[in-house]
Amino acid sequence: MKKLVAILIVLCMIFVGAVGCANVDSSPAEPEESQEVLPSEEPTGDAVDSDVPASAGELDFEAMYALHEPDEIVLTVGGREVTWAEYFYVFYTQASQIQEYFNVMSMYYGASLNWSDTMGEDSDVTYAQYAWQSTEQVITQFQAIRVFAEENNIELTEDDLSGIAADEETLIANAGGTEEDFERYLAENYLTREVINDINSVNYLYQRCYKELYGENSELFDEAAALKYLEDNGYISANHILIMTSDTSTGEALDEAALAEKEAQAKQIAEELQAIEDHDELLTRFAELKEEYCEDTGKASYPDGYVFTHGTMVSEFEDTCDSLEEYQVSDPVKSDYGYHVIIRLPADADRVMQYSSDGTPMSARAVAANAEFGQRMQTCYDSIELSFEEGFNPPAVGDYIK
Repeated sequence: MKKLVAILIVLCMIFVGAVGCANVDSSPAEPEESQEVLPSEEPTGDAVDSDVPASAGELDFEAMYALHEPDEIVLTVGGREVTWAEYFYVFYTQASQIQEYFNVMSMYYGASLNWSDTMGEDSDVTYAQYAWQSTEQVITQFQAIRVFAEENNIELTEDDLSGIAADEETLIANAGGTEEDFERYLAENYLTREVINDINSVNYLYQRCYKELYGENSELFDEAAALKYLEDNGYISANHILIMTSDTSTGEALDEAALAEKEAQAKQIAEELQAIEDHDELLTRFAELKEEYCEDTGKASYPDGYVFTHGTMVSEFEDTCDSLEEYQVSDPVKSDYGYHVIIRLPADADRVMQYSSDGTPMSARAVAANAEFGQRMQTCYDSIELSFEEGFNPPAVGDYIK
């Protein structure tokens, strides 16, 4: 199945400074699936290039763009007509990324890739085919966002429109400050004003959909549903105090005397915590001791502990967590890192689980809400049909290599 969210992330990265990308991190529940950007199906149009030259040169985008008038309708997606200008700009961003990938692989790894190469040992899709496939997917995705918003009666707000206008002013300033500079910038990137405004509007609409349905910070997502998400996906909550058995500055192993001292310190901490019966008092004292003694480099990012699934932590840590009841404190557990004093915690919808790509902390509530949003958007995406105008076929990449 095609992954809408992954495409959105890719597209946001490749806009030539044109739009403010959505801040919502809509990763699916299964991270490994969210990384998939390669479709398994063949392209809709006649984009297969059997005559691509053996060496990869830069594409002659200018010659390709001149094949059609910017306002010519070349396809219909979900009942919406798409012009050559819009279609080609998305292709330009996709193909430019592939060309940059070729350059990086050549510069740093000495690999000589070309447009007729397949995208991996298990794939029969060439880079040339993928450039057009991903173009179709991105255009379909944009329409899915529009349709999703309409189905949920969501529209851009005055603040959104102001943000779009401000983004355009920023673009003009970055392009040189004058309308002439901006028009030149658009032409150099195969953009029209209509296309850039539409793309910007769709990105704001994507964010608006999330905010209206789940809240600015996912606060509208039901707590019970967030906790069920944790349970269904096998998440474990725990905190620990790590006493390291190596020198924190050099990384070298400590001598036997120092190791014995560390072990004794861990035992003392565990015994003190195990003697506390009141849960609130226990958590307060645990936090104090963690602040004083814990040498885990992640304690600043996860002061309240970790929310994780099996296979993501060292086995000694995971096995101990499995053996503990909620609010139970372990004896010191030794791993390659040192001695862990672990407390098993109840599930908490608002404890930080992870950080988004821009460094924003995400709670279980936010992760669950994003997963649901991604699934709902994916369902809408899967319902969108794309068809080319009669007689139109995407240009053969092999015919336009300089």
